Amino acid sequence: MRILKLLRDHSTNGITTYHRMLTQALQAQGHAVALWPGEQGRWRQDPRTWLLHPQLEPLVRGAVAAWRPDVIYVSHYTQARLAHRLRQTLGIPWVACMHNGHSPQRMAQWAALYTNASGIVTMSNTLDQMYQTLVQAPSWPVGVARPAFLLSRLPLAAAPLRAPYQAGQPLVLSYCSRLSGQKGPRCGAWLQAVASLPNAAQFHLQVIGGGSHLAALKKQAQDLGLSVNFTGMVANPAPLLARTDVLTGAGYALMEGLVRGCAGVGLGFGGCFGAITPERLPEAFAVNFGDHCPYPLLDSPESIAQALRLAIEQYQQGQSTIVTQRCRAQFDPTDIAAELAVFFQAVAKAA
Repeated sequence: MRILKLLRDHSTNGITTYHRMLTQALQAQGHAVALWPGEQGRWRQDPRTWLLHPQLEPLVRGAVAAWRPDVIYVSHYTQARLAHRLRQTLGIPWVACMHNGHSPQRMAQWAALYTNASGIVTMSNTLDQMYQTLVQAPSWPVGVARPAFLLSRLPLAAAPLRAPYQAGQPLVLSYCSRLSGQKGPRCGAWLQAVASLPNAAQFHLQVIGGGSHLAALKKQAQDLGLSVNFTGMVANPAPLLARTDVLTGAGYALMEGLVRGCAGVGLGFGGCFGAITPERLPEAFAVNFGDHCPYPLLDSPESIAQALRLAIEQYQQGQSTIVTQRCRAQFDPTDIAAELAVFFQAVAKAA
C-alpha cells in the first residue's frame, strides 16, 4: 500500500513516537509510507507544515495526486481538515488516528469531519468507546456512511531487558513524564509519596523530563529531604530507564520501562491507576495506564505510596517479569503494522 501521513510537527511526544515506530514497521513489510513533513526537517515546528492547512489545499493537491496514496492517515485536527478537503477534491480515503479526547466543542468539529472519513483508529478501549458514541449520535446525517473502526495498540520496539533484581541491592525509583500542565503536580504527589515510604532514604530517585514545574519540584524535593536526580528533558531516556527498577508514569513513558523489565505504577491525566500487576494488566491497557480513564482515580500521595509499595513488592518477588513479557507482545510493532495495513486495505477498497 501507499500511505501518506500528514503530521503537525515532529515535537517529542507520544504521537510522533507512534508514527515513527509505525512507519518503520510498515516500511519493513513492504509498504510505501510518506511522512509530510519529513523527519529530516531541522526545526521542531517545520515551516513546511504551514502548507498542510485546508485553506492551502489547492497548492497541496497536485503533490498529493502525484504521490498517489491509497490512504491518508492523520492525527491532528488541522491536518484532518486538509484530508477532508482532499477527499472531496481527489477522492482519496482518509483515516483519523485519535490519541486523546477533546472538549465538547472540538468533538463536535471532529464529528463533522468524520462525515467523509473512511476510518477511525484508537489505542485504548476508552477512546474506542468515546468515538464510537460520537459517530452513533442521533445528530449523524441521514444517509451518510459512518467510518469503520479499528481498536489498535501503541507500537514500541522491544528494548534490551534490564538485569534481574538482586536481593539487597538499592532500588532505583523513577518518575518519567513532562513536568508541565497537569503532569507537574502529579510529580509533586509522587515525591510526597516516596518521602512517606518507611525506607525512602535507601532509594535512588530519578525524575526524567522537563517542563515549567521543574524548578518548583526541585525545591519540593529539597524540602522533603529527598536526594533526587532531576535529568531535565533528555533526547534518549533509554540509559536512565535501563537502571530503573520501579517506574511511574503513563503512556509511552511507562511503556518504555515495562518492556525493559521495570515494575510500573500508572500515574496519568486521570490520576493513579495503581501498580501494574499481571491481574490488572488488561484494565491498564484499556485506560492507557491512567491517561484515558472513564472513571475517577485517586491522585493523593497516599494512593501513590500504596501503589509504589505493591510495585516494589511485585518487583522483588519477580512478578514484574510476567508483565514485561505480556507488554512486549502487546506493543509488538510488526503485528500492529500488519493489522493496520489490513484495515487500510479494507477502507481503501470500500471507498
